[in-house]
Amino acid sequence: MSADELLGSWTLVSWSGIDGEGRRVKHGGEAPRGELIYLPSGRMAVQIQHDGREPFGDRSWEAGTREQRASAWAGYNAYCGTFEVAEPGVVVHHVELAIHPDHPGMDKRREYALEGDELTLRTQDVETGSGPASSELRWRRREP
Repeated sequence: MSADELLGSWTLVSWSGIDGEGRRVKHGGEAPRGELIYLPSGRMAVQIQHDGREPFGDRSWEAGTREQRASAWAGYNAYCGTFEVAEPGVVVHHVELAIHPDHPGMDKRREYALEGDELTLRTQDVETGSGPASSELRWRRREP
């Protein structure tokens, strides 16, 4: 597999995984939304929104209480940077900017499988207080 196979825009179909206690979970709720973009220049960007995010009722940047802002931040993930296919079936996202302030500089390794217009990305395990957790994200290629 080559990086060319990944090029384009993808929309999130599902986001599930295993939590630290070994239980299957639906990350982001029943119907999370997301967009993943891989460009020929080697740049990438991803944004994922949990379902059920509560609006503030005001579009100004100052809107929302401290609790509402914390909930909104917890229900959204976004980062961008460069990418490379490190080996067959493995893409690495080199994070440059991220909603989480500690993620720039990270390399996020993703095993991937491509079947037709569906891309599956599997995250590396993340250590939690109760054990390792992982995610599987299924994406569908957007029409050009």
